[in-house]
Amino acid sequence: MKANQSLSGLRVLITNDDSINSSGIRALERIANSITPDVWVVAPEVGQSGKGFSVTFDSTLRINAISPRKFSVSGTPADCVFLSIGEILKDKKPDLVLSGINHGANVADFIGLSGTVGATFAASSQGIRAIAISQDCKKAGEILKFPLVDYFLPNIIKKLLSFKWPDRVCMNVNFPDAAVVGDIAGIKVARQGDLDVIWDISKRLDPAEDEYYWLHAIHSYKNADDASDVKILAGGRHITISALKCKHEFSGCIDKLEELFASNG
Repeated sequence: MKANQSLSGLRVLITNDDSINSSGIRALERIANSITPDVWVVAPEVGQSGKGFSVTFDSTLRINAISPRKFSVSGTPADCVFLSIGEILKDKKPDLVLSGINHGANVADFIGLSGTVGATFAASSQGIRAIAISQDCKKAGEILKFPLVDYFLPNIIKKLLSFKWPDRVCMNVNFPDAAVVGDIAGIKVARQGDLDVIWDISKRLDPAEDEYYWLHAIHSYKNADDASDVKILAGGRHITISALKCKHEFSGCIDKLEELFASNG
């Protein structure tokens, strides 16, 4: 499919990890509807941030029909994708999955935790092209209106769909924390960066004086590669695009492992 060809024949599935009621999913639904009329929304009934590519095995899943093409699921973003393919859209699976718009960037080490990206891993595992979309946001709880995404994303989608992706690959798009379209200098293809992350544990007491805990990630990227997603996005002037694959093998020490276990001793 050429970048300038119409995408009106596409079936698009939208999901996220911020819940069916998030402002990000409503914005993404609006953008998708400007591209094709065949848009479906299947998202978690409550927020699922940090759930990554997790799937529900230990409890039942329920689907709630909100409208003819909009459903909530009592599960994770990956659950939403698998239930869409196997049940809700079993007559014709989606051609494209769009996941987001996430409140906050999904870069570096946090990609593995991201339910937004996890949904795209689920889709790509089934041979469906998928794009995760996130908006960097420095202020906690800030209500986003996504002007950058509205302006740039339709053309980004068209360009990404203009070539054949390798098997089981998905795309991760991050928009910087910028106020207006004029603040954006362009789009950069980025490598997944590395972060130094420390998990701070906050111990508190509830009204019944029972202990509970909050986890909070404290991270830094002082030595980040200039071509990395964290460094580019921190500049605040470029949209980043990274190609991801849900594969965890590390080949750097295979030779040493084979040497160690060559005798099976």
